Amino acid sequence: MEKPNIGTGDTNMIKLPLIVFSQGMADDGYVDIVNIDISSVVIEAMKKKYSNSPKLTYITMDVRDMSTFQTGSFDAVIDKGTLDSILCGDNSKQNSSMMLEEIWRVLKDKGVYILITYGVPSYRLDLLRNSGNWNIKLHIIEKTVSGVRNEDRHKWELTNPFPLDDDGKSLEDVFGKNPEVHYIYVCTKDNSLTREIDGAATA
Repeated sequence: MEKPNIGTGDTNMIKLPLIVFSQGMADDGYVDIVNIDISSVVIEAMKKKYSNSPKLTYITMDVRDMSTFQTGSFDAVIDKGTLDSILCGDNSKQNSSMMLEEIWRVLKDKGVYILITYGVPSYRLDLLRNSGNWNIKLHIIEKTVSGVRNEDRHKWELTNPFPLDDDGKSLEDVFGKNPEVHYIYVCTKDNSLTREIDGAATA
């Protein structure tokens, strides 16, 4: 397996889905960025668009079945919108569980899954905790709201994670039920932890 060097360490990562900041990450010095999408049309278009970017790889693949990748072969997975899309479709519970379990499988121990979503903690935490042994930190950033001046927006400090209780509902007291924010769940795979699945602890 390729072990490319970036800055202070070696890393390789999966991007879900094919979103615009892949090229930006390559420009910032990240290498071995694997972009996957279920649409072959999208994959071919992106291959052509970024044909001169050797750091970016594009593969047609269903995120629910990434058997092409070996267990424990990636340092990071970044997801902006894929889990949200699956949760809006048919058989959402089964399909989202399959996706998250595959992400957990392909990550190395201490690998990181970064989920960028509109999903509030009271809905996302159970999904994440049931899919693998994660150490989860939550960061929050504001959505861009039309008609609101920049100086009138509250500025959140991205570097400071928000405290999470068991079900995440305490954050509703801070932000309300429908805040104009994106939630960023930074989930570190930790094989030393146990998780709860349907009330039963498992390693």
